[in-house]
Amino acid sequence: MRVVFAGSPDVAAQVMAHLLNSGVTLSAVISQPDRPVGRKKVVTATPVSQLAEQRGIELYRPEDGKQLTETLRQLRPDLVVAVAYGRILRSEHLEIPAHGWWNLHFSLLPAYRGATPVQHALLAGERTTGVTVFRIDHGLDTGDILGQRQHGIEPFSTAGDLLHQLGTLGAQLLVELLALQAKGALQSRSQEGEPSFAPKLDRDAGRLDFHRPVAEVFRRWQAVTPEPGAFTPLRDRSGGLGIVTARPSPDVVDLEPGVVNQRNDRVFVGCERGALELITVHPGGKRPMPAMDWWRGAGQGAHCG
Repeated sequence: MRVVFAGSPDVAAQVMAHLLNSGVTLSAVISQPDRPVGRKKVVTATPVSQLAEQRGIELYRPEDGKQLTETLRQLRPDLVVAVAYGRILRSEHLEIPAHGWWNLHFSLLPAYRGATPVQHALLAGERTTGVTVFRIDHGLDTGDILGQRQHGIEPFSTAGDLLHQLGTLGAQLLVELLALQAKGALQSRSQEGEPSFAPKLDRDAGRLDFHRPVAEVFRRWQAVTPEPGAFTPLRDRSGGLGIVTARPSPDVVDLEPGVVNQRNDRVFVGCERGALELITVHPGGKRPMPAMDWWRGAGQGAHCG
């Protein structure tokens, strides 16, 4: 069976590496074109492209939907496995592979259909989530389910932590399902239940509101770390403050919301019903640093919000 892998970001490369290390043969890899990255706009290959080149796998980077159609017609795959490929698929894309496209989604569908299921699960305070492999159809994550696995969310996991954990779980599930497909024993079922949705989060989603309860503030920090990134404006000061690492401190109750202070070489921001401890921060125009280093310099007398 000719299996083609389609993906782009780090988590897709993580899944692809697990497949290869588990003995899955990939006929080719499709990824997004190289693009400028970072402040210096250095043209950079996607993590999936880099891995394909390292492993010596035939790599295609179509620029648009028309080139993707041409690539698929050239490859004639039996199956395409997609993990965060990053392109809307048209009818001709779905029809070319003999067994269609599979997608690894980082939720228990139909919960959290959309671009950011991990972030939205954390925002909602979920205790469990999981992964789903489904056949791609013309809807938004609506296709028939091939397999699912549940996963507990650890209390202090960030979106980055959780996505990595789900990447490992999803890769294991894909290996099992590919083996069943090869045996002709794979079964599918329709999605059941009320769907929920997880639209992409913009930059403003990372702004922390310290007038909210500390548990809610911390959940938002978890959900937007590392992307799009947590931050707060600083009252009466230019620029803002990125919050790289933090933890809740519900026992610190004597700080007004938004007030920054230090206790025993630890930096806190007051919230409702507690405080958020700042561990690593990223002041505008500077590199990330320990919160106490920032406090000793520009942080004294700061007020967030």
